[in-house]
Amino acid sequence: MSLQARVATLIVAFLGVAAVVAFVVVKYFLASSGPPTEDFTAHVTADTGTAVNVVMQEAPQTTVTTDPDWVTYFIQNPRTHQWVHTTNFAVPAGSRVNVTIYGFDGCTPLRNQLWGQVTGTIGNAMTVNGKTTKVLNSWSECSVAHTFAIPSIGLNIPVASPTSFQANSNLCSTSPCDLDDPHTVVKFSFMTPRTAGTYFWQCKIPCGLGYLDGNGGPMQTIGYMTGNMQVVG
Repeated sequence: MSLQARVATLIVAFLGVAAVVAFVVVKYFLASSGPPTEDFTAHVTADTGTAVNVVMQEAPQTTVTTDPDWVTYFIQNPRTHQWVHTTNFAVPAGSRVNVTIYGFDGCTPLRNQLWGQVTGTIGNAMTVNGKTTKVLNSWSECSVAHTFAIPSIGLNIPVASPTSFQANSNLCSTSPCDLDDPHTVVKFSFMTPRTAGTYFWQCKIPCGLGYLDGNGGPMQTIGYMTGNMQVVG
């Protein structure tokens, strides 16, 4: 092979490697810098005092991304009231957070009934479709779809699922789900820490279908079944 041919081959190889590196940087470092953070700190008003209202939904699929079979959470933008595909939100330190979660996914038995207990909320209770409860027993009835847990502050919420066979056979097929689709309404309140920082939250039900023990895919990906609560001082 001539010197000119060898140089050309090296240049092609170098450009190929550079293209791969650029693809990895763009896809996994720049484009995947993470989903947006919905900011509720600016929505403390004279009417709410230090309270903020966070509205979320969990859906049985993610038709807004390239992973349609992944279960996911959405957060409602406090200004536009549009559903945003993210699991990151910011709230004021030392504030009351009133959370509403619309549960659109079907039921999954908890592997540990400890996760069926409501902890860390005001009164250690929540309401499901307006009825107050402190525990959901997913072994005695099909009642839990996912959980919303912030381990560092002791918060755990079993998010109720539609319980009827008809509802579980007619779950929403396009996300974000519509309130006309079968769902439950879970409400609870908790106090944020007075110390500013990032507090990791996650779902405790293994729901990564097709992954070892169900713990891969959406279970470990921010923007799907895990996220961050940013507490702003």
